[in-house]
Amino acid sequence: MLNANHYDIIIVGAGPAGISTALHLANLAPELVPRTLILEKARHPRPKLCGGGILPDAEVVLCQLGLDITEVPHVDVDWAHFDYDGQGMTMRGEKKGLFAFRVIRRHEFDAWLAAKARERGFLIHENTAVKSITATESGVVVTTDQGEYHAAVVVGADGSNSIVRRAIIPHEDLHVARLLEIVTEPKPEKSFHKQSDSFFDFVVVPQGIQGYVWDFPAVEKGKPVRVRGIYDSNVLSFKADVPLAFALDEEFGRHGLHLSDYKLEGAPIRWFDAKSDFSAPRVLLVGDAAGVDALFGEGISIALGYGGFAAQAIQDAFTKKDFSFRGYKRSILQAELGKALRRRTWMAKLFYRLRSARFQAFIWRKMGWFIEWAVRAFFIEWTRRQER
Repeated sequence: MLNANHYDIIIVGAGPAGISTALHLANLAPELVPRTLILEKARHPRPKLCGGGILPDAEVVLCQLGLDITEVPHVDVDWAHFDYDGQGMTMRGEKKGLFAFRVIRRHEFDAWLAAKARERGFLIHENTAVKSITATESGVVVTTDQGEYHAAVVVGADGSNSIVRRAIIPHEDLHVARLLEIVTEPKPEKSFHKQSDSFFDFVVVPQGIQGYVWDFPAVEKGKPVRVRGIYDSNVLSFKADVPLAFALDEEFGRHGLHLSDYKLEGAPIRWFDAKSDFSAPRVLLVGDAAGVDALFGEGISIALGYGGFAAQAIQDAFTKKDFSFRGYKRSILQAELGKALRRRTWMAKLFYRLRSARFQAFIWRKMGWFIEWAVRAFFIEWTRRQER
């Protein structure tokens, strides 16, 4: 019997990465479930800025965990358009008739995941903000605004501004992308575009913004909406010619909208760097705290994928009584997930360096067949390659 506020495992953060770690742990070592605590600084459903795209890789991981994403309000995106200034290529599922991906709202998705963790016996303390962690040879002290907790292992699933990460890696180069997001009414119907289509437009790259503007269909409180925004990977050292908000306002203007009419919110995204550390003795990092996709800022499937590696590392640690986690980084880098992340970071650094408007137009309007092959072969569908 553990003492009050003493646990074998404390997971900091009840988002996709933290809950995935817990659910994978329940499958691998169910005896650890009652000895695990999940700390969440807010209360579900809590706000979370995110485009909300759920790629097939995420659904594969959820299926492995016995979860059905269709329980969450969502939109099936018919086609994903990848454009330069409104013209380009389209993609969807490999098999005829499949959608491109799904879009959820993160506050609903994360609350659903947390409920599934509770159903499987996990204890979640909400409204508990972690202030600091201190790792020693014998354990980890987690100090919160609700008191002090002790654990043998701590998992940092607390996002891009991870307190856990800063505790074990206090001095490092910043690897942080930026996004701005707005929720608007559905756009007027066009004869050649469906309301269920999504759009990625790289028209901002020549302005030095290392990313794109996006426009996704979604459901908010049972009503159709559009989730729109701008993403800047910030993988290269040069600065953009214009502020993100200015570029997004220009994009809105092209569609007859005014940025000032909407509530604009921003958030950071930590992108994956293979040279970074992902663990320390008794501490593991997952999800945004470890690093996600630099090329597109896609994080949900990545966060869910990290959970499997963390759970396996934790099970091994308790079995072998070795909490150094020396092999955790290697297990990620050698897996298809890690390989896909390394390729995305490499491609982001190459692609966003090419600011020529002519080049961007040529790539998206003439090279669609090559892009689709490369994306499927190297950047997504990592779960399928991992199974093979």
